[in-house]
Amino acid sequence: MRIAARTSSGAKPALAVFPTWGERLDHLNHAAAGIDWVPWAIIAFGAILRLLLLDIKPPHFDEGINGWFVDQMTKTGFYRYDPTNYHGPLHFYILFLCQTLLGRNLWAIRLPVVFASIVCLHLALRFQPLVGRNISRLAAFAMAISPGFIFYGRYSIHEIWLQLFSMLFILGLLGLWRQGTVKYLWCTGMGLAGMILTKETYIIHIGCAVLALLVAGISHFLNPASEVRPVRQTWTFLDFAVVLVAGSAVVVFFYSGTFFNWTGVKGLYLTFATWAKTGHNGNGHEKPWYYWLQLALHYEWPVLIGLFLCLACQFFKSFVIRYLAIYGAGVFAAYSIIHYKTPWCIISMVWPLLFVFAAGALSSTIPRRAFYLVGFAGVGLVLGSAVSYLVQPASVRTACSFQLYASEALKMTLVASSGSAVCGGDAGRFYWSMVGGALLGGGLGLFLGASQMLQLSDEVVKAVRRAAVSLALALSFAMAISLNYFHYTVDSEPYVYVQTYKDVFKLTKPLLTLAKRDPTNYQLTGHLIRGSTYPFPWMLGDFIRVGYYENGNLPSDLDADFLLVQQDKIAEVEGKLRGAYYTEPLRIRPYQDTSKLYLSAKVFERFFKGQVPQIAGKAPKP
Repeated sequence: MRIAARTSSGAKPALAVFPTWGERLDHLNHAAAGIDWVPWAIIAFGAILRLLLLDIKPPHFDEGINGWFVDQMTKTGFYRYDPTNYHGPLHFYILFLCQTLLGRNLWAIRLPVVFASIVCLHLALRFQPLVGRNISRLAAFAMAISPGFIFYGRYSIHEIWLQLFSMLFILGLLGLWRQGTVKYLWCTGMGLAGMILTKETYIIHIGCAVLALLVAGISHFLNPASEVRPVRQTWTFLDFAVVLVAGSAVVVFFYSGTFFNWTGVKGLYLTFATWAKTGHNGNGHEKPWYYWLQLALHYEWPVLIGLFLCLACQFFKSFVIRYLAIYGAGVFAAYSIIHYKTPWCIISMVWPLLFVFAAGALSSTIPRRAFYLVGFAGVGLVLGSAVSYLVQPASVRTACSFQLYASEALKMTLVASSGSAVCGGDAGRFYWSMVGGALLGGGLGLFLGASQMLQLSDEVVKAVRRAAVSLALALSFAMAISLNYFHYTVDSEPYVYVQTYKDVFKLTKPLLTLAKRDPTNYQLTGHLIRGSTYPFPWMLGDFIRVGYYENGNLPSDLDADFLLVQQDKIAEVEGKLRGAYYTEPLRIRPYQDTSKLYLSAKVFERFFKGQVPQIAGKAPKP
């Protein structure tokens, strides 16, 4: 028989209670109120500026070369490091990974560089325990809106990695000095390994970092700084051994071509002989010593202010800021001495000066001697440019009045020109006069501050500082917008250096449009008959029937679906063409003659509706 189940004497289960939407919103608001959003806002703003319209700029010549190396890696399975190339292997492996995952496009090869640039903003904020919260944030913000840090942070070249790893290396060194934890030991070791894997100029940064410690010690002896004594280190010998082995292993792994090219490891030291020759000779990229000063005057006003503040580094009580000023000025001077100069090097050079700028902008007290030194140095810089008229050759003074020369000098300063088309003259004398004027002005300001002959109230001093900082940041941001979104291929922009023109899209846009509609169009035949066609070999790398002809070589059959022909070969090529073609002038980049683009009327007719082919074609023989 069936027995009825007993009724339970236990408590009945409680019904689930879910928070209302209002309670959930209150909880989120409470959690958000406890988060410091300023660092996130700086990083997000910097990320937007770097990601926005990332592919509007055509691939640079160097991006085309780097892409070609990636294509070779696809064929061979590894990067064959060549010490005469004076570029480390890490960047190529990162590009290889991204292109393999995302395909052949500008977003694929530029996204890792953008990511590295954003990480640099994060690293600037990680200096907070060493320099203070507000200084690290202002330095990160100045970096986020800098024309150069944005422009070359959207550019698939090696320099951004050198900036990232040099920041990591210096963060580690200073962190070991001030806190001594294993975390900073890893920063130092991985920063050093990363620099070695990136570019042979790492030796400059290491040398300047060591010399800066010695100079900072002398600086402390002359005027004591705060918190100079290094703390007791908390890491062990085993920690050091692990970092050393890990750093060495990653360097050997990549330089050996992932163990497929052991001769590449010897390039670690063989490269310096080649690099020394290149640095001395310039190899077509030689620039005068004042080149970096020109770029700072044109684009990077926070950097320029930081450079001026280096003259007053003795007045900074923070040993870390004083060290960064000495290190930054040292790297700036070292790169100025080297004849080989390309503008993208500036981002790995000047980042320490942004911390000096921020420290000067946010200093709670402003020593009068420091204020007068920097202020009069700025005045001396301007006066020096005007006085340079007196040291110019007599032919310049005859050709130009002082008023005209002063006007031209202002133009030279603001547009980073190496001379005046109107007055001519010696640009070296011009910039020596500027630097001399700045040093004399700084000396006069130091004297006036020490003698107390000139008295200014705190309100006036702070007002001048606020105006200078606000103006520098506003100009930096305005230049960043103008350069990165409007003038990114304009030759008159000094940062736009050997940049590919938008003309290349005349070929690639219709060609890629056809290939996306019908993948069989990747079989189209193309002849590029001219020297130095980069970045086309990378851009057209998926088109397997494209030939490149230099030094007078020509294909046996000139007719193709598209052709790009060098100026001095146009007549010969057109005399042998049988098909009908639409034609357009196409210039790849500066310092090249204008080529002629031929697009087959049969293949590209839909892009030229209502137009008659410029090359009508020859009727077939009966």
